[in-house]
Amino acid sequence: MVRHHRPLPHQSGGCATLGLVDGTRELMQHDLTVWPPGTEAAAHREDSTRLPEAGVTRRGFLAVAGLTAAALVVGGVAWREAPWRDWLGAAEGRLGVDIPGAAGITHEYTLHSRYVDEPVGYGIAWPPGSEPGEPLPVCFALPGRGGGPPMGFAGYAAAAMRRGESQPYAVVGVDGGVSYWHRRKTGEDRLSMLLRELVPLCARRFKLGGGGRKRAVIGWSMGGYGALLAAETEPRLFTAVVAVSPAVWTSYDAMMLGPRDAFDGAADFAKHDVIAHAGRLAGVNLRVDCGKQDPFYGYVTYLDAALPEPPSGGYSKGGHDQDYWGRVAPAEAEFIGRALS
Repeated sequence: MVRHHRPLPHQSGGCATLGLVDGTRELMQHDLTVWPPGTEAAAHREDSTRLPEAGVTRRGFLAVAGLTAAALVVGGVAWREAPWRDWLGAAEGRLGVDIPGAAGITHEYTLHSRYVDEPVGYGIAWPPGSEPGEPLPVCFALPGRGGGPPMGFAGYAAAAMRRGESQPYAVVGVDGGVSYWHRRKTGEDRLSMLLRELVPLCARRFKLGGGGRKRAVIGWSMGGYGALLAAETEPRLFTAVVAVSPAVWTSYDAMMLGPRDAFDGAADFAKHDVIAHAGRLAGVNLRVDCGKQDPFYGYVTYLDAALPEPPSGGYSKGGHDQDYWGRVAPAEAEFIGRALS
């Protein structure tokens, strides 16, 4: 059951920002990285790129990654609980900067889900020149931990369209909650809400993404993990998948150094481990972006090495923050637009 919540005014020539709340970022320690200081891997980090571009074999990379994980334990990180919960604060940063070419008509809605007890807010932004009800490709946008619908990404999509680098597509942003996009022992299951309710609803009611593989999904931080898990669960549902600074870990113990509540136990982690099950992404049109100063950077390189094909995207200077996400968003919007053509 859906309820129209609030229409937002038509925007034709203004500016847009992408606001993202990300509580995962606030549960990570500023100075903790997977590459321990003083190791060869830490020194190598600053000039590393995608594996094929660097000329490193995946077997060799995995060997280095294993040494790095051992160094992380020897270096004393694993024996203590990192004070990540002391870093809690307002994570109400903007994703990116003001940009030209804001989205067209935007509406907010509420979904009363069978899989989430509380009402789930979602928004739809139609590209400039389009109207509600017009059949269009669609990109589903998943926010970071505790974030609301990241509707500002529609501005980047509209800007790409205006530059002639993308065909028009709608953006559907949805509340992310804090349950990490899989079924929890509480009964909450936001992944099923997305795949079993929101995606079909948008096709049926709004004519978005129906009639062929005209759907994409993008997510940031916890939402990046959710985008990967959605694609591993339904690999043929999305034409393009973009994971931005995905909040992934190599083990349950590693996760317990951070938020500690992303999974209900080791078995739950193993069942929903997107790195261990990366083979399910074979044939998926995937882009992964992560900053080299991001605390998740080392974990993301494990994901990269586990993938059956090298993804698009890459690593560049930046952290787990608004500045980095804003810099890579234009290329991500273009990547999605080309895939949906």
